[in-house]
Amino acid sequence: MFKKMMFSTAICLGLVFSMQQNCFAQEKTKDELKAEREVLKSEMKSKEAVERKAKFEKLEAPKASGVASVDQLATSSTSILTSTKDINTQVPEMYKRTIGETVDGVTDVTVKKPTAAELATLALTIATQIKAVADASASVATASADVKNASPMQAPKATKALNYSKEALALAGPELQLNLKVINNLIATLKSANNN
Repeated sequence: MFKKMMFSTAICLGLVFSMQQNCFAQEKTKDELKAEREVLKSEMKSKEAVERKAKFEKLEAPKASGVASVDQLATSSTSILTSTKDINTQVPEMYKRTIGETVDGVTDVTVKKPTAAELATLALTIATQIKAVADASASVATASADVKNASPMQAPKATKALNYSKEALALAGPELQLNLKVINNLIATLKSANNN
């Protein structure tokens, strides 16, 4: 179990850092960065993304089930969900501040551009949450086994809590990955603007 968790964490962090290195190593042109942003904007406004955000808002943390592993997973999932919602409000704001327009294309040049450090801090926060999703996902199997062994009084609440956690993690994972791609593009865009 521990090896599986460490392996998934290593893969997750490796993916994050390789994405960031690719972002900087390849030194994309302004046109390439703009084209990439257009694709990311489409993803952010896609039906899937809108539905994901709507589902986020409807999810409510379950009451304690009395099964320790399930309750711990639900607590972790709630924390991830809360953090993802917060990140979801920060990313469009950073986009607007970096590009000078909203994701919907409304121009706003009155905002102060973020610093590279602000963007890097947000990227690190997102990477940390991606790792948290990987860690929590690794504990789903244990929690599922514990639900099967739960008493008849605990089983319904535990099942509900487990399903909540699975859904929260399934929603947060893709959302965080998309947010990281956007922030990496913004970092590269800011770096490219500073090089001119």
